[in-house]
Amino acid sequence: MITFPVSVTADWQLGTSINSLSCNEQDWLLEPNSLTAKLKTQCVEFSVKVLSEKEFELSISQQQLLDCSQRIGINREVLLLCDGIPMVYAQSWLPATDDMQQQQLLALGNRPLGDVIFQHPDLKRTEIEIARFDCQHPVQQLVSQYSVVVKPLWGRRSIFSLAQSRFLVAEIFLPEAYLYL
Repeated sequence: MITFPVSVTADWQLGTSINSLSCNEQDWLLEPNSLTAKLKTQCVEFSVKVLSEKEFELSISQQQLLDCSQRIGINREVLLLCDGIPMVYAQSWLPATDDMQQQQLLALGNRPLGDVIFQHPDLKRTEIEIARFDCQHPVQQLVSQYSVVVKPLWGRRSIFSLAQSRFLVAEIFLPEAYLYL
């Protein structure tokens, strides 16, 4: 049984500081635009499967990362699928407020976050951080539900700012992802 939220704790480092990435890995991990849009160019049918969406208590380090004082956040966890194959596990943290823009983000349903946020010209993003998730990392328990392949996985994360909202998006590329081709 998988417990949500799935841990995305890792040794996050600035993506530009890692020199051992292949060209394909760089292309996917350091993509500055919407990962959703990039995935859509690779498949006939793109879909989102919502795994969990619930309130959670923000730790002190999560509050610091999001530069907020709110103690409660919303955690959204989804799979991004191409032609029915899970490509990316994504997790978002959003401090809970009454901001109208935020309410829009919370009402996504099966729509990808990338389709919404990248439409806003005032969207800002911190530099992308990347991490490697080894075969013993807790995220592998989730992966085992969707793939028989077990291997170290790459992930990326960044903080987005939109109006008064700051939120984190972490994306882990699953074993069948185009990143590994």
